Amino acid sequence: MEETVWEENIEVNPAQFLLYLMPARQKYVIYSRGTGKSFIVGAEIDENVRTMPRGVTTLAQATYGQALTKTLPSSFKMLEMLGYQRYDPKTRQGDYVVCRRPPDGWYLPYEHLLSFEHCITFSNGHCLYILTQDGNSRGPNADYNITDEALTLDKKQFDQEVAPTNRGNEHVFGRLSPKPVYKHHGNTFLSSMPFEPEQRWLLEPAKYYQEERGIELLEEWNKIVRLQMQLIDAKLQNDRSLFREIWNECVRLRQRIQPFVSRDGTLFLLASIFDNIANVGMQYVLNQYKVMDRLSFMIEILNYAVDKIDNCYYQIADRHKYYRATNDTFIRDFAENVQFDWKQLATTDCRMDADCLANRPLEMAIDWGSAASFMEVGQESNYDWATGTLHQQRIVDNTINEFFVKNDEEQDTMVNAIIDKFCHYYRYHAHKTVFFFRDRYGDARRANSKRTYNQIAIARLERNGWTVEQRTHRGIEPPQHDKFLLWSSILAEKDERFPIKRFNATKCRHILTSMNNTRVRTVAGKFEKDKRSERNDSVLPEDATHFGDAVDKRIWTKYGDLLRQDYFVL
Repeated sequence: MEETVWEENIEVNPAQFLLYLMPARQKYVIYSRGTGKSFIVGAEIDENVRTMPRGVTTLAQATYGQALTKTLPSSFKMLEMLGYQRYDPKTRQGDYVVCRRPPDGWYLPYEHLLSFEHCITFSNGHCLYILTQDGNSRGPNADYNITDEALTLDKKQFDQEVAPTNRGNEHVFGRLSPKPVYKHHGNTFLSSMPFEPEQRWLLEPAKYYQEERGIELLEEWNKIVRLQMQLIDAKLQNDRSLFREIWNECVRLRQRIQPFVSRDGTLFLLASIFDNIANVGMQYVLNQYKVMDRLSFMIEILNYAVDKIDNCYYQIADRHKYYRATNDTFIRDFAENVQFDWKQLATTDCRMDADCLANRPLEMAIDWGSAASFMEVGQESNYDWATGTLHQQRIVDNTINEFFVKNDEEQDTMVNAIIDKFCHYYRYHAHKTVFFFRDRYGDARRANSKRTYNQIAIARLERNGWTVEQRTHRGIEPPQHDKFLLWSSILAEKDERFPIKRFNATKCRHILTSMNNTRVRTVAGKFEKDKRSERNDSVLPEDATHFGDAVDKRIWTKYGDLLRQDYFVL
């Protein structure tokens, strides 16, 4: 090898290698946590920089804060592995500048840009232009688009504002060029598994598997996920023979759904943690299995394709959710103060959440369990984040965050762990008052402890500087029928006695998945949650109800007294 040539060995897992192996114009990458999506974003940026000098790649995100705190830190960590360095004005060395005009002598994009405020510009003139749907949504003519966390996009807005700009430089990189770039004017959409009906557009492209080769991709994929759950159980039971048998069956089924590029240049890919098992190790999978609830593990780690069930206990619609609640003003100022240090930007806290009002108390409800505990964090306001409307005379009850822990050791440890997660995330919250909605189960005495879960949790909050105001609903645990009627009235939004209910769908995806997968059944003419254990592996586990139970406690305690059968509006 010539001495002037620099070489670096970068190891990739099978899920990442597929992107290199099969070039495509339209890429839909639905990967679970731990599969290396951030590597793929970095690799796409690197490829565009090298193949389209002086071109423009748009990075389309729901919010500016999401781009700065989620996508770019991990992506540039990968680019730095490839040798990219931030430009240093003192030494005049480096490969890119962030949100500022490039140094004199650098190439500029073919597309004339009036401002570089939202640009990351490379020394060969390629520009990564940050587009956000909450403000800076109309960018320059572009050569390619990358979207990470695509499930948070408003797809209709994307089609109207971002997609039409993907039209630049046909004579340089496109069909009119003497050396066209195959991927020119394409898109890469990266996402974890969609968990809401309006996000299903990300799964629609998978239909070409069935249309061109007769493969029911999502159905076959879920068969593999269910086998992988059995594989983990076999590992925990140290049954090597069963483990080997299930592993081989997973490999066989996976061979039946080998990825391929469609006739029109579309590539749809699915991957889970097992595609990166050589790097993360089986122990990591087992640890995640132990600390996560079953439903979250199936979706987040194994990439289970879940859809909202019929006959749902909660009638949550699109109007009840909002995605754009990052405090972009704070994040931008913070980024400037730390000189766009990707490591510091990746560490989030409550200051980066626009829907967390620093001068108001927080509300907390925990569903305690012997094996796992689930916390919902809420806050009242008068602003509807979903519609951007201020309500002077009506409360908006927001679910703004969630935390959960699974108990593998002492019960006291589980309580401390979930409270510590809350205290750390909200350590900068100015009004350190929390309304603690007591779970009756948490008042029970434990054989190995002199204090109850609730007592331990409250004491730990107070030691961390929080003033705790306890809230307890009157009487015994309310009937599921009454809670069903309460939720029906609240979510219908026709009775002004009740609050407007909103969920931060970015921060609270496990809560929404739980609530959207809680069935309702009728017993003796009354509605109740279907909490029966599922005997069929094709349906989701009963763990799905836990986060919903936590939300129920707070909502019933606050608004249950308003429920009157003679004044019930649907």
